[in-house]
Amino acid sequence: GRLDTPEYSGFCPQKHLGGTAGCHIWEGEYHGPGQVILKTFAPGRGWQQEREALRSIPKIDLPQGILTPRILKVREQPPALLMTRLGGTNMEQGSFSTQDWSQANRRAARFLKSWQQQPFQDEDVMPLSTALPQRLESWIDNGKQALQKHEIDGARKRVGDGSLFSNQSRVPCHNDFQPRNWLWDGHQLAVIDFEHARPNHPAFDWVRLEVGLWQKIPELKDEFIEEWGELPEWASAKVMDAIIGLHAIGCIVWGHLHEDREFIFEGRRILDE
Repeated sequence: GRLDTPEYSGFCPQKHLGGTAGCHIWEGEYHGPGQVILKTFAPGRGWQQEREALRSIPKIDLPQGILTPRILKVREQPPALLMTRLGGTNMEQGSFSTQDWSQANRRAARFLKSWQQQPFQDEDVMPLSTALPQRLESWIDNGKQALQKHEIDGARKRVGDGSLFSNQSRVPCHNDFQPRNWLWDGHQLAVIDFEHARPNHPAFDWVRLEVGLWQKIPELKDEFIEEWGELPEWASAKVMDAIIGLHAIGCIVWGHLHEDREFIFEGRRILDE
């Protein structure tokens, strides 16, 4: 447990809520009564990505019953964001009825569709058909000590030469879209933690559900797609299989580089299925 309290003028920390990859999240009061969240960031893109994502939300017409944090104050050095505190229980940690899961999952689909379909100009000149095989090779290169030959071969086979992704485009992605970043109060879904938000293949926002929640409760996948309207073209079985392979290799290598065994186990579990 981390006990050193954050230095932020006017903020009185009451509880350290956790954090990953150099981010820390605190609950407390800011200049008197009223609960707020302070999020501190390690150097890198996270602070900028979360700030940009949360700033873009007012321009999106979010469906009813869905909330996201609002930025109250921004500090550049050391990077931190002061945000509104949203109600609800973290869906990875709480215990919920089937009905709760069904309602929250449907709202998640509505949020994600609005998020991915917001007006967006892709600045990246490299098509996904080139970028995704390159991303795989870069993971493999970074994780030589962590990966076994059959894992590398399997992932390369899934991703192929990249032609699977021809004519598919990047969209704004949350990139960590799963129950641990959902808060549910029985009526409203709050989506949090946007530090990984950046343009990506849209399936990267489905992948953690595909290998997590929907495996445990398969009917939620059907409900999610029903809420979306139809199965998107980019979510075909072959494309999802390739993205799952990429995601799994990414988990193993990231876990290896950050000495996080849970990530390594998760990546291996996914590849073994």
